[in-house]
Amino acid sequence: MIRESILKELDTVKADEQKDKEYISKLNRTKDKIMYLRFVKGYTQKATANLIGISERHVQRIEKELKMSC
Repeated sequence: MIRESILKELDTVKADEQKDKEYISKLNRTKDKIMYLRFVKGYTQKATANLIGISERHVQRIEKELKMSC
């Protein structure tokens, strides 16, 4: 029962690039965009960088900051 519920939730989390672009356009901070794309949607660093329009290295730097702030 619980497993089925989790699987249904995972199906709704799958990446949909067009919808994700629309959603991140509403976020102000680059850090928030990266957190959403990387940790919620599961995009790679390269794909995240491309969607946001920044370098992959910039994504790496922000992720490092996020890890250090935990």
